[in-house]
Amino acid sequence: MIMVDYEIAQADVPEFLAAMNVRRRIRIRDGAQQWTLLRDLENPDVWTETYHVPTWVEYVRHHERRTQADAESYQRLLKLHRGKEKPKVHRMIERQAVSLKDDTPLRNPPDAAAE
Repeated sequence: MIMVDYEIAQADVPEFLAAMNVRRRIRIRDGAQQWTLLRDLENPDVWTETYHVPTWVEYVRHHERRTQADAESYQRLLKLHRGKEKPKVHRMIERQAVSLKDDTPLRNPPDAAAE
């Protein structure tokens, strides 16, 4: 799952929504599934675009397929974004819940070196 956080001023919301309509079509064209746009109720300037990509390879391909129109769409969103840095991208991997004894940690636990 990919999540992208944007900070958008209230006055720019109509233009942002129009830009996200274009972005949605691009994402779906490139294989994204379950695309959504969320607005933070506690901080209404924060909008989060989410979508699923079946595999990491598909995600990488998605970024290699960019056209000039795709780049222009992204630049339009960057101009609307009010954050101090570029929009924050979260790349998440989904997994089924498993018991702790069957879980494989991504890193060693802090006390593993003591054993």
